[in-house]
Amino acid sequence: MNRAISLRFSLVLALAAPSFFVEGCHSQASTSSSDIGVSSMLFIKRVTTTVTNGVVNIDVANGNGQVIDYSRYEPGGSLNILSPPRPDGTVTNLTGAFPTADFNGADVSFDGTQAVFSMMTTPDDHYHLYTVQLSPGSDGKYELHQLTAGDYDDINPMYMPGGLIGFVTNEMYTNMGTRADEYDHSRVVVQLATVSAQGGDAQRRLFPQSLSHSVAPFLRHDGKISYSRWEHLGATNDVKLFAANPDGTQMIAVAGQHGKPSNSLFSVKETQTPNVMIGIATDRERTIHAGALVQIDARNHADSVCMTGTAAQQQGHACLDEEHAQFTVLTPGVPLGSDPSPVGRYREPSVLPDGSILTSWAPGPVNDLNEQAATPPDFGIYHFDPSTQQNQLIYNDKQYWDLNAMAIAPRTEPPVIGSLQAAQDSSQAVTLGSINVTNTSLQETVSGAQFNSTPLNQALAQGAVAVRVIEGFSSESAKGVSMFGLTMDEGAAVLGETKVYPDGSWLAQVPPYIPMHLQPIDKFGMAIRNQRLWIQGSPGEDRRCVGCHESRTGQGVPALGQNPTVAEQTGADNFMEPVMTRVQNEYGWNVKVQPMLTQLCAGCHNSSTTTYYQITRTDPVTGKVTTYNIPYLDLSDTPVTAYYDKMVAVYPASYVSIFYPASMMMDMNTVVTGKVPPMWGVPENARGSALIEKINLRASDGTTAWPVSTHPLHPEDVGVTMTDAQRKVMVLTDDLGGQYWARDNTGFVPVAASQDPVAPTSQQ
Repeated sequence: MNRAISLRFSLVLALAAPSFFVEGCHSQASTSSSDIGVSSMLFIKRVTTTVTNGVVNIDVANGNGQVIDYSRYEPGGSLNILSPPRPDGTVTNLTGAFPTADFNGADVSFDGTQAVFSMMTTPDDHYHLYTVQLSPGSDGKYELHQLTAGDYDDINPMYMPGGLIGFVTNEMYTNMGTRADEYDHSRVVVQLATVSAQGGDAQRRLFPQSLSHSVAPFLRHDGKISYSRWEHLGATNDVKLFAANPDGTQMIAVAGQHGKPSNSLFSVKETQTPNVMIGIATDRERTIHAGALVQIDARNHADSVCMTGTAAQQQGHACLDEEHAQFTVLTPGVPLGSDPSPVGRYREPSVLPDGSILTSWAPGPVNDLNEQAATPPDFGIYHFDPSTQQNQLIYNDKQYWDLNAMAIAPRTEPPVIGSLQAAQDSSQAVTLGSINVTNTSLQETVSGAQFNSTPLNQALAQGAVAVRVIEGFSSESAKGVSMFGLTMDEGAAVLGETKVYPDGSWLAQVPPYIPMHLQPIDKFGMAIRNQRLWIQGSPGEDRRCVGCHESRTGQGVPALGQNPTVAEQTGADNFMEPVMTRVQNEYGWNVKVQPMLTQLCAGCHNSSTTTYYQITRTDPVTGKVTTYNIPYLDLSDTPVTAYYDKMVAVYPASYVSIFYPASMMMDMNTVVTGKVPPMWGVPENARGSALIEKINLRASDGTTAWPVSTHPLHPEDVGVTMTDAQRKVMVLTDDLGGQYWARDNTGFVPVAASQDPVAPTSQQ
């Protein structure tokens, strides 16, 4: 939509129905304080331009344009009150005692008398949490207290019921160290935590980890903490919404798991209508936290009580239907990707008491290229007024970014949710399981081997004999690794494979805190489906569900002991193995795979017998043209140089041969010549891998995955024997993600328990 930059968007927001917007000319006119229904607002100023020895530096993204990276310190910011909230209002700097500070998030208390905020005071400091009174004391000063400290960053604070403050932190707390994802992230990943508003770090609780950032927490009507989570699991690479209890238990999906208008949902706040939210829809890259305003309606529209009942009746998981969430883009002129935006981008909306919106907005281009153009985006604060359908200026200091605006006004405190977590003890298992793994609401089909476009529920009913539980880890655990190979998948270790009983039930005890995902598998050891969502639990937590992605608004899990499943009667399989034992269940290529290929396969498939195809790349900066020879099928350990995802690396010919055809599905801006082989190996999909089909698989009952009449066992058909266990190594190599690197071939050494804040020996 091509429109003049001077145009702004406004909207009519009806909280119980879809929202609509109209375009309106921006008005610079002053407005009365009654225009937004409150007498004052809190906001943050952040610096973008600094001058050192006459040299001007523009920092809008700290050189990194990811939507949820956060480590961007520039001195000179402030936390402020604007009263009344209009262009001629009075600005009060609450943090004038810290002239070199930078800020990363703030919130107003339920009674409107206090604020919590994240501040880094000097270049040698970290972001820590502080509280400040919003009215001056008898001495005219605003009382301020520091809540957290330590050699880590605490950001994005928010008030929670029961005197808690939720936030995110990059504090290390597993025996693998601080998460440091290898793909596109800053080198330290942030996770959720809480402290007491009174006790601060003395009552610090760390949530179970994901592999990627969990950021921008916001409060739900039911007292849960909701947040944006970067979901990186193989080909899945986006930002969704989740929620959890205040103690970190019972993490659930909220929206974005089943369709959304953009890659990422960010800076979300819930409106006065439960499960209806306002946030930013944007690309994952290069838009520096900014994008289009979007309304997210995750109510259960099939339940009249959830739609029309009281707030108390609308609480509960049954009223949250993330599977059928509805998205209304309120500013359709703003691109949902990283394309140039003629009408700018929005940041950090908040909901006013009357249901209208405060938001930051900047005109023109808004992305990391602003650093190169030496022109930072000009974020000011604006009000979307549903009564006038106009977008009115509230405040804009053009020397700063004006962000994180919110009303200073009392609001209802949600109910307190009692803690389900008795202790932060990593020796206490998490219970995972299903009542009936075949119960699924996913409208998918399964193909390959015994299945031919078979509906998922039928494939599970016909074929699921076990559930594989897979631990995920990132490059904090793989020394010297920045990518795990020719794949988007991160590190993986099999915690175990637990039996599916005749009633479809299964049950396992697994380590707490760590991220995991699941694969129901058939009798040949192949995944029937790969769950593309990390799950995790707190010590002692029960995370059983109904089925393999059952309807989120259907039957719940029965109370323990009521109509027990066969798995519950038999007892859970114990996968509580220490980390070094788990390392033995990984599949580093040169440790587990290459010796087998060298012994059984390389004699026939090597550099002398293979043909080659060519990958040609032109460097967009230098113009240099480079051609890479890729073997059609060479299963030896001969070194081969390959280009993948902006990197050049050397791997054995076997690894490149098997996984490069699937890697080429990523747009790498290359030219391909020569005969390209089939996808010998497909990450996370052994039954779709041509090599697995070629060798065929044999179950313990003697049956084969593909008929031997058309798929004779190979290499047996040429006089070489491959055992069933060796075949399963190849299946696991595919189903786990096609990684070359793992902890078992990178010299992994766990962090000592004494350095692990959740270890029993580390408790205060």
